[in-house]
Amino acid sequence: MDRAGDGQCVSRPRRRGPACAFTLVELLVVLAIVGLLLAILLPAVQMAREAARRMQCGNHLKQLGLAVQQYHDAYGTLPVSVGPWPDGPQPALQRNGKGWIVSVLPHLEQQGLYEQFVPFFAGDFFTGYGLKSLACRPLLKQPLAVLQCPSDPSVRALTVSQPELEGIEAAQTSYKGVLGDSRLAGSVHAGSLPDCHQVGGCNGLFFRLSYQQPQRLADVVDGTANTFMIGEDIPAHNNHSAAFYANGDWASCHAVLNYFPQPPTPDDWPNVVSFRSRHPGGAQFCLADGSVRFIQEGIEHGLYRALSTKSGGEAVSPP
Repeated sequence: MDRAGDGQCVSRPRRRGPACAFTLVELLVVLAIVGLLLAILLPAVQMAREAARRMQCGNHLKQLGLAVQQYHDAYGTLPVSVGPWPDGPQPALQRNGKGWIVSVLPHLEQQGLYEQFVPFFAGDFFTGYGLKSLACRPLLKQPLAVLQCPSDPSVRALTVSQPELEGIEAAQTSYKGVLGDSRLAGSVHAGSLPDCHQVGGCNGLFFRLSYQQPQRLADVVDGTANTFMIGEDIPAHNNHSAAFYANGDWASCHAVLNYFPQPPTPDDWPNVVSFRSRHPGGAQFCLADGSVRFIQEGIEHGLYRALSTKSGGEAVSPP
């Protein structure tokens, strides 16, 4: 305050300094720093999420492997599939189309679902009975999280494109039993001959007419720790992926791991009924001893094929 001439105090307005504010250049620098931080952090977050999904996928395979072993302990053989064709050395008179996954449902805490399937174990698939019965269709489309790889969104959709079930909604599976390395129907890939999926005698553990030739863990003379039992697949690349059907729950190691034709050719079954995953760099397999291993997609093809056979006599182990 200042004093006026009469001695009274009067107030003067205070001087204000320049207003504080970001310049345009400073704002652009801040935005650039934020963008750089996001660019650094987002891949790390995505990698962490994928690592969690891969771990969950491995747990699913572990559960399936344990279920198969529990079935084997109870019945003395691995669970079988009942293909609907009159193939193999001793085809049954009635072939219901049941896949091996149905048999292990009680060991996956799905006893109720299994019991609902039991009435459809009788009857012939191609005459509209067995698993193709009208009354069985609600069961065919029952999704199970334990059969779905969390890294693959396509498996969560119902399929209407499964051969022999065209137009019928069916749940899908990411996990297929390993047929061995049989070269399917003149495939472009290398593999053992003859094509065993129609005649039997497969050198792996799961195939669509295994009910005629039930497999035992004692048959795995190459060592259960050295033999693939169940592996990953992506239904968007393979229309043979119906979860509970005998022609949707197996694949061959004749193709290289992670074979991805572009554009996808899911109906080209001789070439795409094989193993692949959405995990970067490879796919996971459950071995016959119940352990789960991540196999790099660059694995040498001969070694990959050898790991798929149960009694080839190869001295190999998973890398």
